[in-house]
Amino acid sequence: MLNTPALPRVHVPIKRSEDVIPHLGSPTHWQPGRSAKSVADSWFGANGIPASVASVISGDPVLSGAILVDAFLERSTDLGDGGRATQTDLMAIVRTGDRLAILAIEAKVDETFGPTVKEWLEKDETEPATRRRRLVSLCGLLGLDPGKVDHIRYQLIHRTAAALLEAKRYCATEAAMLVQSFCPKRSWFEDYQAFVHAMGLGEAAPSALTRTRDCDGITLRLGWVAEDVVGPFTRLRTPRTVPALTELGRVQLSKSFFMREMLHSEVAMIHGLNNAPDDPELAIKAGSHLCQELLEPLQDHWGRLAIRSAYRSSEVNGFCNAMQRQKKPGYTCASNEANCASHIWDRLDANGYMGATACVIVPAFWAKHQKPGDWQIIARWIHENLPYSTLQFFPTYWAFNIGWHENPERKISSFADPKGIFTP
Repeated sequence: MLNTPALPRVHVPIKRSEDVIPHLGSPTHWQPGRSAKSVADSWFGANGIPASVASVISGDPVLSGAILVDAFLERSTDLGDGGRATQTDLMAIVRTGDRLAILAIEAKVDETFGPTVKEWLEKDETEPATRRRRLVSLCGLLGLDPGKVDHIRYQLIHRTAAALLEAKRYCATEAAMLVQSFCPKRSWFEDYQAFVHAMGLGEAAPSALTRTRDCDGITLRLGWVAEDVVGPFTRLRTPRTVPALTELGRVQLSKSFFMREMLHSEVAMIHGLNNAPDDPELAIKAGSHLCQELLEPLQDHWGRLAIRSAYRSSEVNGFCNAMQRQKKPGYTCASNEANCASHIWDRLDANGYMGATACVIVPAFWAKHQKPGDWQIIARWIHENLPYSTLQFFPTYWAFNIGWHENPERKISSFADPKGIFTP
């Protein structure tokens, strides 16, 4: 009888490949030249089996001509021992004639396959027996001798086991574990080759499947898919040095605005916090929409904008919100959850949408319009002319938050009189 894991079994389709970001081990994995983004873009763009994968499996008499039924990014599979689940980059259910098959995709650029079995067993000195039991169980499923796999990369073992376990869940009799490599140097191919030899599947070759073997009633094969890579890629990381932060600050978001002016934060300055994004690529993408679609046309019409507050890191916003909840004066930040895709540009919101907000002042407008309620003049103009998501006005200088969002609310509110929701 199959083990029934306490893992989510109700799923929703993604609208864009970026929707997988909340499910990654870290949002920083979503970068050009990283495997998480590469495999998601590959499969989402094809909306089926990518041509590179189809070409490799075409030589298999069973998998040739397979049609994608469903694919799951970052698929968690319970290994049946009560321990931590394994998370496969992409798990595909395909139809081959009148039956189903499983393709477990392990994507790689230059990331390693992790520790060898020997290193993995020695890493946890507190529960060596637990790890040994898991290894024996997985090797039993794959038909391996647990005493002869010390040199094998542990990740290859449990990812292949996941393919077999998912095949059993779907009552499929065919499975494949494929390494989809986006590295032109074929990094770590020798580790895959060693695993193929240990499994008794003959010689390993790039862009080819191995021969098959029976594993507990499932016909298994392994494969290496060598992608044609366009690059090189420049990976962006959280800036932790002056040169790195300088480079980020030089990114031009629009004709008038650079990233540097968006990073200013009094809270970060006073408390020594790093107001730099964990995911610079997402922050730049969201900020570019904000600047190009809202701030530039606003400035073109009303004159120079003064940026009061724009991007906030999760660290800065979270600290500011904690101070606000303690009723400390000068701290006015909503929770991190509320500010994702708002002031926190490098986090998608709970629905997977991207967004960015800045608090701005229009000095020329304030100079001419200081009567009570005059903020409504510019609010009405923005409503009629710009694709904003949210506007929130404040009494001082008629400063206001202006937000861009993939799924705009078109909502205007004010802390300045007349307070509340404003409907133009």
